[in-house]
Amino acid sequence: MSIRQEQQLLDKAEQAWTISWARYFRSETGLFYDYVSGKDPAKSQAHLPTADEVKRQFPNTCGWGTGMEDSAISAGVWMATICDRFDATGDAAMKRCADQVWAGMELLMAVSKAPGFLPRSVCPEDRQSHYSESSRDQYTHYCHGLWRFYHSPLADEKQRAAMRRIIADICTRAEAFVVPGERNFSLCREDGAFSGVTKMWEVWCHEWARLPMIYLIGWDLTGDEHWRDQYRRYAWKAARESVTSPIWFRVAYAYQQAVFSLEPLVALERDDLNLRAAWMRAMDFYAGRMEGFSWQCLNGYKPLHVEAYDLDWRHWELSKMDAEGHRAPIYPNRLAWNYETDRSSGEGETIREPAEALLAQLMVPDRPFPADQLDLLRQMLLQTDFDASITYALFYPIAAYWRAVKRNVIRLP
Repeated sequence: MSIRQEQQLLDKAEQAWTISWARYFRSETGLFYDYVSGKDPAKSQAHLPTADEVKRQFPNTCGWGTGMEDSAISAGVWMATICDRFDATGDAAMKRCADQVWAGMELLMAVSKAPGFLPRSVCPEDRQSHYSESSRDQYTHYCHGLWRFYHSPLADEKQRAAMRRIIADICTRAEAFVVPGERNFSLCREDGAFSGVTKMWEVWCHEWARLPMIYLIGWDLTGDEHWRDQYRRYAWKAARESVTSPIWFRVAYAYQQAVFSLEPLVALERDDLNLRAAWMRAMDFYAGRMEGFSWQCLNGYKPLHVEAYDLDWRHWELSKMDAEGHRAPIYPNRLAWNYETDRSSGEGETIREPAEALLAQLMVPDRPFPADQLDLLRQMLLQTDFDASITYALFYPIAAYWRAVKRNVIRLP
């Protein structure tokens, strides 16, 4: 790759980085939010729920569709990306970025009314109100981000002490709640009511590693052997079940989250080499499954235009109530927030899913990164108009780029 090409890739990654912070990050809470509803920065997140709406848990207890449902996920993704960028460059400016993201991660747990319960986001209006139902996805990325930050030179001792308290609370909640019976292995809602989206055991193949990951990170950060004993209680079952995904199951974000949950397990399992090898097989298994998604960036990328949609969820139809009482806003014109594309065009998911696929492959230790996948990473970065972004899909190309730089797959100019 020529110096000119390297510079082009860096310029695109920097553009996406700058836009992400300017468009999706709120300094009031230290959190990234999910989408924007207009070009005017002063009004672009006017759709976010008010404190009153959140307190009424409207439109649902997860905040689905409102623009504040995945802040905990994004915080974890961003913390890992900041650490990767620092590892690759030694850039001292990453300290301030990490501190800002950490402030949001700390706030999430500070506003929680139940120790160890992780809110998805926080209402910027009062910096306190939050929806009462989380998800295993939020816990996965949040705990991964804690682990990365804890071991980074970017963290100071005060921050590490807070992280130890937080992960201990999460592990304690997991031990009490992830049990058979009425709770059915669920971390539950904030008030202790059952929640299917926080079920942590007897789950889908790509979700088995989440519970042992939390316990092993708990041991790693606190040194408390009890949490390593809990990890060992679940580890082998999770490792075996993790590689049972049927061929027909193809969900990019699910595979990617599996890889995130497996990364600490591979890094921290030092005593049982057979178990570490099993975690590695699972990590490589999901990375291999992801290769097909990266080709979607060739499906005809088309930028979204915010003015083409009414992006206030309050104007949208609500779905039918599900078994747990959720009613979520139905996105207009089949708009797929997660993938930064209009599915009605038939052009497929061309940003988030390819980026997740490339990132997952780059996360596996010592896994070769094929030349065709590198070409697809370049294609995705160069073709995307990040200035047209209206969703948080652009976080994942940034993450993939900086992990590629860290792996020396891409060189800085």
